[in-house]
Amino acid sequence: MTGVQNIYGDLNIDNAIKAVSINAPDLELVAGQFEITNATILATLNLAKLTTVGTLQFTTLPALGQIGLTSGLTSAESVIISDTSITSLEGINVFELKVFNINNNGEIDVINSGLQKVTTGLTITDNNPSVNVTLDQLESTKDLSLAKIGSLSATNLTSVNGSLSVIDTSVESLDFKELTSIGNSLTVDTNDALDSIDFPKLTSVGGALEIGQNDDLEDFGGFPELETIGGTVNLTGSFNNGSFPSLKRVAGGFIIDSKDGELTCSSFDKLNSNGVVRGNQYACSGADGASSSSSSKSGSSNGVVSESGSSSAASSTSSESSSKQNDGAVAAPGKLTAMLAGFAAFGIALF
Repeated sequence: MTGVQNIYGDLNIDNAIKAVSINAPDLELVAGQFEITNATILATLNLAKLTTVGTLQFTTLPALGQIGLTSGLTSAESVIISDTSITSLEGINVFELKVFNINNNGEIDVINSGLQKVTTGLTITDNNPSVNVTLDQLESTKDLSLAKIGSLSATNLTSVNGSLSVIDTSVESLDFKELTSIGNSLTVDTNDALDSIDFPKLTSVGGALEIGQNDDLEDFGGFPELETIGGTVNLTGSFNNGSFPSLKRVAGGFIIDSKDGELTCSSFDKLNSNGVVRGNQYACSGADGASSSSSSKSGSSNGVVSESGSSSAASSTSSESSSKQNDGAVAAPGKLTAMLAGFAAFGIALF
């Protein structure tokens, strides 16, 4: 493909089972979809000048060791790279993508992108468990899903509009220094080496907060400014420390299971008794024993006045009014009887 600079449509290479290399050194633009898939012996790509694509999708290329984007992408809608043998992915420096999905690349050691915004989903899963992920220019994304990674740096991430999940990784610390809000759930689960979490500016989680099965995590106190949680809280582990000093509202239940740690339940019992926990279930197991409650919380506890209460009040008012009217009706004949008796007495006196 030497000499081809622009393709104003799609470029699809599928089932090229005998292709060992693809050479497109002058290609700068593919306006539509650029897809290479099921090229099982493809070992080299030369895309030295490619900077602009619609969708870049490279999948099932098990012999491919380098992605070949020497100049780096600066414009694209989506990037999907799956089932390759690439050892690094760098140069995806697009300002905004709909989808950024890097999965099942077992040899990859480095993912480093200047990406700033993802509108649908950012997924980095099931790659080399030791891969180092750097997304320091990323400011916002919808869903962020991370699994099978070795480290993460996202120093400028301020908002996750969907869910954030970190599952089955070997990361030792999770530091989201600038993150202020998560639109849906936050899940941190089965990260065997994780020993610290830090969300110093996070104020709201729109869905559930789940932290569990992180063997080395003894302290979940990395949420000093968290005020609202829109779903349930479920924390499981051997915790020695942890608190939510700014928490004002939990819309769902609240469950902590830390029977093997030194964490006590007193501060969480207080949150529940003060009405912070609005869900029907509260349970805490800690070093000082277990406490729980289960109830149907409604009416004034969640700021809603029940219809039955209003109907009862109206009925009471109606009853009182009816009673007063009846009393008046009884009083009127009584006065009439007294007047007639008076007239009768006057008549007797005259005769």
